[in-house]
Parts: sequence; C-alpha cells; structure tokens
Amino acid sequence: MRAYFDTLPAFAAVQKTLSGKDKVVTYGASLFVFLVALLLRAWLDPLMPAGFPFLTFFPAVVICGFVFGVRQGILVSILSGLAAWYFFITPYRFDVSAGTLVAMGLYVFVIVTDLTLIHLMMAAYRAEIAARQETQRLADGQEVMAQELDHRLKNIFATINAIISLSLKNASSAEELAARLRDRLTALGRSNLLLRGLREGEDASLQAVIFQALEPFAVVGTPRFSASGPRVPVGGQTVVVLSLILHELGTNAAKYGALSVGTGQIDLTWRLEQPEGEESRLVIEWRETGGPVPTPPEAGAGGFGSTLMKRVISGVRGQAEMHYPETGAVIRMSLPTDMLRPNETSQPA
Repeated sequence: MRAYFDTLPAFAAVQKTLSGKDKVVTYGASLFVFLVALLLRAWLDPLMPAGFPFLTFFPAVVICGFVFGVRQGILVSILSGLAAWYFFITPYRFDVSAGTLVAMGLYVFVIVTDLTLIHLMMAAYRAEIAARQETQRLADGQEVMAQELDHRLKNIFATINAIISLSLKNASSAEELAARLRDRLTALGRSNLLLRGLREGEDASLQAVIFQALEPFAVVGTPRFSASGPRVPVGGQTVVVLSLILHELGTNAAKYGALSVGTGQIDLTWRLEQPEGEESRLVIEWRETGGPVPTPPEAGAGGFGSTLMKRVISGVRGQAEMHYPETGAVIRMSLPTDMLRPNETSQPA
C-alpha cells in the first residue's frame, strides 16, 4: 500500500520536488477531473431534485487534493464552486440571494475542511518520512560505529599480542614481565584515550601524541625536553603505534640514557620530506645528550623498542636507524605519510 501511495504525485511531491513537466501534468489532470465532474453533474441534473448542486464536485475536489496535491485541489474547488453557482443553483447567472450565499458558505466550509485534513495528512506523511530517514541514518551510523569498534578492537588485541610476545622474549623474571606489561599496556590505554577524545573526522596531532606518550616521564614542559616540527595529523592505529614506540624510547632513556641522570636532555624533531620521484615521508628524530655513554646492542640482539620499531616501520615501507655515539642515542624513523591516515591498519606483527 505504501509503495502505491508513493507513486501518487501528491505523495511523491512530499519526498522530492516535481519537475515542471510533472506539475503541468497534475494541473491538466485536475482540470480533466473537474470537467468529468461538471459533465456528470449536468447529466444527472434532470434526474435529481433541487438542493444538490455540489454532488459531483465534492469528490472531485477530494480526489484532486489527495492524488495531485492540495494546490490542485484548491484550483478544482474554485472552478467547481463557480460552476455549481452558475449552472445548478440559479442556472446561467450568479445569484446573490441569502439562500445562495448560505449554500456557497456551506460549500466553502466543507471544502476548506476536506483540504485542511488532506494538508494535515501530508504533513504527517512528511514527518513520518523524516523520522524514517533519521532512524535509517542512526542505524547506518551505529553500523559504522560497530565496524569501527570491531576494527579497533582487532588492532588493540593484535598490538597486545605483540607486546606480550616481545616482553616475554626480553624479560628475565615474572616480576619484570609484569612490570613491563603494566607500563606498556598503560601506554596503550593512554593512546586510546587520546583517540576517544576526538570528534568524528578529527585526527590527533603528532605533538599531542608525543606529549601524551612521554607524560609519565615528567619531562614535557621542562628544559630537559624539547619538541619541534610542523603540525602533522595522525589517526587510528598510527596513534597507538607511535605512542608505544615513544613510550619505549622514554623508558630506555629513563633506565639507561639521558633521563637516568639529572643533566640529560632529549631533543625530538620531526619534519615532512618529499624526495624527488618518491612518496612523501615523515621523519622523526630522537636525540639524547648529557647522559651516560650508550652501549650499542650486540649484533642480532634488540630490545622491545627496537624490535617494535623495526616490525612496524618495515610493515609500512619505512625505515629506522639507531646510532649510539658517545654523546647519546640517536633514533631516526622515516615513515610514509600514508601511514598517518586514519584508515591505516598497520600494526606490529
């Protein structure tokens, strides 16, 4: 039944504006209905007693208002009233006697009531369509949110699995494993809190990710830490990955590097590069100074941080370089800017 109503011009006009050609057709069809009502009333006139001048015109107005629209119904009601007045109340003249005016007044009352009811019905139909569309929009939004939640949970569990695997490899005792897992999962939680605070369509800035990841080390905003670079938006799993890497670099600096002594300092810089003939890249450089002389890892050995960086960056066509001059560790990461997109699904393997 609903599909049938949607084919009627009056109901179709509620959902979309009719073209000029369609409007002309509706007015033409309304005039045709009026002519049919007029001819039918003239044919019935000899068979009917006096007092029924509007007999065929009432249904004509209702049909036109319901099928073609209220404006078309108004047009037919005016033509029908004039035709009934001229041809059937006092034939071939517009009588203005009291009885005629009362009859015309009753006609106007009935027609206004009918067309008002049709108008209210169309308004209710329009409101029902709007409510249905809003319900569908909300349902679509919930579906998108469910898919995003599912995608994010998969990424989180994959990251947690990588954290556990790498922590097991480098822990020497259950207590050390528990402490490392607690710190790293806390860093993971902070990165997800940062993502949750964003509105739809927003990305976090790289600076915000850096400050959030290094907040536990109490160096952000102090002379011991400097960060500089352009505003670079990052989103999705990239926020989680960078947070984990930066947290691990901060942990290593606190245990063995610049943050393990009172005179150490960390300088963190980033920039966007566009090598000729290559894709654009984000270059992040972590430089420690003023700390103990670093001890380069043995060949083939690597802690959680270096392993995580290598796995993540190699998975997105990136590179990581780690140097250990006497002045302090220098970590240089080069990542394709494609990794920074919110829909990026790169994760540690």
